[in-house]
Amino acid sequence: MQRHRPPPKSAAAGAAGALALAGCLALAGCATVEFYAQAIGGQASLLLARKDAQAVIDDPATAPAVAAGLRRVRDLVRYAETALALDADGSYRSYVEVDGVPVWTVVAAGEFEVEALPRCYPVVGCVVYRGYFSERGARREAERLAAKGYDVHVGGAAAYSTLGWFADPVFSSFLRYDDAALAGLLFHELAHQMVYVRDDSAFNESFADFVGHAGARQWLSERGGDVAAYQARRDAAAAYAGFLASWRGQLAALYRQPLPPPAKRQRKASALAAMRRCYERHRAVLGAGAFDAAMAKPYNNARLALAGTYEGWQPAFAALFEDHGEDWPRFYGAVRRLAAEARAQRDARLGALQERWTTRRAPHPLPPCASPPGASA
Repeated sequence: MQRHRPPPKSAAAGAAGALALAGCLALAGCATVEFYAQAIGGQASLLLARKDAQAVIDDPATAPAVAAGLRRVRDLVRYAETALALDADGSYRSYVEVDGVPVWTVVAAGEFEVEALPRCYPVVGCVVYRGYFSERGARREAERLAAKGYDVHVGGAAAYSTLGWFADPVFSSFLRYDDAALAGLLFHELAHQMVYVRDDSAFNESFADFVGHAGARQWLSERGGDVAAYQARRDAAAAYAGFLASWRGQLAALYRQPLPPPAKRQRKASALAAMRRCYERHRAVLGAGAFDAAMAKPYNNARLALAGTYEGWQPAFAALFEDHGEDWPRFYGAVRRLAAEARAQRDARLGALQERWTTRRAPHPLPPCASPPGASA
């Protein structure tokens, strides 16, 4: 079901809404009193810390880099509304200085599962992670899940969408991005306010990521930017995503085998070690070092599940965009119609779109040591 934005709230109503909805606003959950407390406190503190972005720009005491970054955001939001038919609805007109990132996410997956543990909450439905406003809280949740035998992954998020419940601010974490990456980030978050489907993270994140990347490429092209360099970066990311998907498929095949847990555990460790060796031998076709930092951190089921959530349906959305003449309003209309379908029908339609798109284009080559999904580990 598509998530529609509520009517605008007054400041008082917004504060009251924060108490009821804060757990959902960070795409987080509501399982414990401790979680509620940090979610309410974290969201409220960000609301109270907001400063008018234009006032920050105009203040002579503002650091030049911050003022320049806020001007970049302002211009990109205008572009999103005029050229991409996205509705900012008052978002990104305020500024909040944060220590590092505003939100930390925790992803979990079973020891022998490649799907993320769903975390289900009011309003947003089930998502693949739980959000915390402090790294300490996220680490504590990760430790709790690890003690239960789950694979876990903790990561910082430079941005998150309140899905239109509040006017989202510009976080200081945005301003570290280069122009193209900042454009993609903003367009991604604004896309979440256009269409959001309960209980379908792969649909939501793939759609938003497609809008972010396609919108950034269009913005670069219209401004005489280096589209070729941007596309090369995207192609490298797609090749790396395919590499991860292949190994995720191998692990899924392993977990289906009728083996005792100790044997599965040993083969799982061997497969993950082989994945790292494969990457090291074939860095030239996997980003030429662009993903060294990502590979330096251990991969497990949770990290692989998260990667699949963002990349999974992007080719399908590319095909849908092409089918509608690369016209943004028509494309959003088609996405909304997909969002209204039952999950099985929606996945079948996306699968057909994805197959058509990939068969017409040469796939990104996988290293020979990354066997097709389903091969034994």
